[in-house]
Amino acid sequence: MTNMLEVKNLMVDYGAIKAVKSLNITVPRGHIVAILGANGAGKSTTLRTVSGIVKAKSGEIFFDGKNITEKSVYGIAKAGISHCPEGRQILNGLTVEENLRVGACGMAARRKDPGVKTIEQNYDYVYTLFPRLAERRKQQANTLSGGEQQMLAIGRSLMASPKLLIMDEPSLGLAPIIVASIFKCIKEIRQNGATVLLVEQNALQSLKIADYAYVLELGKVSMEGKASELIHDERLVEAYLGGKK
Repeated sequence: MTNMLEVKNLMVDYGAIKAVKSLNITVPRGHIVAILGANGAGKSTTLRTVSGIVKAKSGEIFFDGKNITEKSVYGIAKAGISHCPEGRQILNGLTVEENLRVGACGMAARRKDPGVKTIEQNYDYVYTLFPRLAERRKQQANTLSGGEQQMLAIGRSLMASPKLLIMDEPSLGLAPIIVASIFKCIKEIRQNGATVLLVEQNALQSLKIADYAYVLELGKVSMEGKASELIHDERLVEAYLGGKK
């Protein structure tokens, strides 16, 4: 099995603060990999470094066999990585459909890549995945509910036909019934061919859908393994799953 993403000896500093310390993470093609950990563990920084928003102090990042460590955000997006950010970051003043179209920027550079759909095909895909967005396609995005905005953020990330979808806290602040729907959609996204790297505060739900997981503490991997095994690990249960398996 080939790897879609390899993070090797990654170090990221914010001034005197060492956010990520010699981090090594592998994401196999076609898998869902979760990164768990407390606030400040370096989870979001790791994702932002992979997508080029934050620059590494040292280490290397390989995507689909190519070194992308020094690439720009736009270059990384063109290579096939989409980042669904924490906090949704919906574009106010634009409709649902206009927000989605923004996500397709840069897709033209990958039109010849296998698996890259047209904008119209991606609209159909997103609206099939999230029928509520289809009902509200002409509605101003800022008038959507929190759950609908999260659906829109995910849909916007899918508009570029990503090889790797990076998701940062997709369930944050949502009602339990919406959270269940979001995780169901993440599984469907993987089934439709995308590889997923997921940062989530909902450790239990993440481990239920992930193939593999890493637990970060203070910028380092403290635990890793198959999600089906970690969900029963007493240390992880005690620290992140509320004492319940």
